[in-house]
Amino acid sequence: MSVGLVAASAALAASLLYLLVAMVIPLRFSPDAQYWAGYAPQYAFVARLVVGTVLWRRVMSRVSTPKQGAFVGSAMALGVVVIVPILAGVYVLLFPVLLGVVTGQKLHYAIQLYPAPLWTAVGVTRTVATAWSPLVGALLVPFGVVAGWAYQRRRRLSGY
Repeated sequence: MSVGLVAASAALAASLLYLLVAMVIPLRFSPDAQYWAGYAPQYAFVARLVVGTVLWRRVMSRVSTPKQGAFVGSAMALGVVVIVPILAGVYVLLFPVLLGVVTGQKLHYAIQLYPAPLWTAVGVTRTVATAWSPLVGALLVPFGVVAGWAYQRRRRLSGY
């Protein structure tokens, strides 16, 4: 769980750093891309928490080397870069149903809105994948490599 929290914090920091860079350097993104890039840190935190908690324990053993830790750290980072646009699209796709549950409307009212949310979800997924993922991935993958290597190195040296 601690690896997941550290990984999630790193993803959140990289996403927030992306937002700072976007404010300083004009990246000329569409208003939709700017809007969804603002929501991406939440998705990044959740994605990295899940990926870090599940993947690290399944892949890494007590006898893993720091090189293997670096590889898994980069795989986790790439996983987040891929999962975040998908999470944003799924949120948009399920939003009418979730809104119907919260407001107490019957399910058939929410279903009548489809397929419009499907096409919107595809657009949001594409937008986040092209506007957010490359820049955050450039920050997150090297950090994942270093963090995975350092974690396994410390673990081997301490015998834990």
